[in-house]
Amino acid sequence: MTQSWFGKIFQALENPQFRLLWIASMISMLAYMMQWPVMAVVAFDLAGSNGAVGFVNMGMGPSMLLVGPFGGVIADRVSKKPMVLGGQIIIGASFFVTGVMILTGVMTLVWLMLLTALMGLAFAFLGPTQQAWVGEVVPRQMLPNAVALTQLSASGTRVAGPFVAGIMLGSVVIGSGGAYLFMGALFVMVVFTVSRLPATQAKPDIERSPITEELMAGVRYVARDPAIRTLVLLYTAVAILGFMWQIVLPALLERHLGRLPSDVGLILTVNAIAALAVAIPLTAIVGTRWAWPAMFACIALLSVGFFALAAAPTFEMALLSMLALGPGLSGFMLLSNALTMSKTKTGYFGRVVSLTMLAWGFQGVLSLPFGLLADSLGEREMLAITGVILLLLAFGGALLSFRSEHLHCNPPTESSI
Repeated sequence: MTQSWFGKIFQALENPQFRLLWIASMISMLAYMMQWPVMAVVAFDLAGSNGAVGFVNMGMGPSMLLVGPFGGVIADRVSKKPMVLGGQIIIGASFFVTGVMILTGVMTLVWLMLLTALMGLAFAFLGPTQQAWVGEVVPRQMLPNAVALTQLSASGTRVAGPFVAGIMLGSVVIGSGGAYLFMGALFVMVVFTVSRLPATQAKPDIERSPITEELMAGVRYVARDPAIRTLVLLYTAVAILGFMWQIVLPALLERHLGRLPSDVGLILTVNAIAALAVAIPLTAIVGTRWAWPAMFACIALLSVGFFALAAAPTFEMALLSMLALGPGLSGFMLLSNALTMSKTKTGYFGRVVSLTMLAWGFQGVLSLPFGLLADSLGEREMLAITGVILLLLAFGGALLSFRSEHLHCNPPTESSI
């Protein structure tokens, strides 16, 4: 019984092409998860405010919002391999440049924001293309498991990423500059792994429409399917709000808990360990009727984590709040992505993923006002307000799901678009 349970969780890894994609994704996500705490510490050290951290995060926003939807259209038209390799090379190069600038003492807040914006621009194409590639290499019935495994690897790297970042940030020899160079080196490994995959077929010219027409077809596809529409809107709202606690974390540690900003590494490591512990069993239910209720329960748990962090009187209590924050956010992301991909028609994978990724653009744009409001109202107050909004989303979404018979329907056919 135990063996069949594990076999069900990891069945998509039997596919050799998906296995290579999964390995490359896991390595790149390790660098990505390292980047957030390192970037937050560098920004806070440069200017000493929540607004500075939000300003740097904002760099990714305009790129994702303006270019992201077109990245999804192109992902559905072209061969996936060149697009993925190009995005990975750009992100790796931006990490190397950032590390060199920090080590040579020429890094400024504006340069840090611009390099983050470059990463966002590359990710606007890379993200939907890589996810759509997964949809092409695994059988349809195995797709929910493949998406869930991708999210599971992300949860695993959320353990290793902050842990490694925290060690490097605390090292006098390595520091933030060395951490960025290490992240760049990880992307060299990613490029090598992806280069071993065969190229996929591009969409035939005869089947292509102008880019704007294909973009609007993707928007109509999402708008006309109740389940996908609900999932995309909910993902956008939760992704925007769910990561905002990281904006105020350096200041919360220094101003309220008597700790150094570099202690974000330990906080995020505990967060990720708790997330991984919950993500493994959730992977086994992505194709069952329990997926929807579990997704809304995860949002409610996330709101509890925000309340607990807002009220934490000590660093130890802040660590305990991660037992709700980590599983809540990670569990929602895993279930939401798996449900969305399982209900999406193959030819629309890239466009649907790109519309969900707009959430990261909005999150980046709203990071600056969130940081400024935290400077004005207080870190604890902003965390509590966010927790209230998330709790309303959990109950509102669960009520809508319970009352609607259409959320569990099959994706629309081509003729209905």
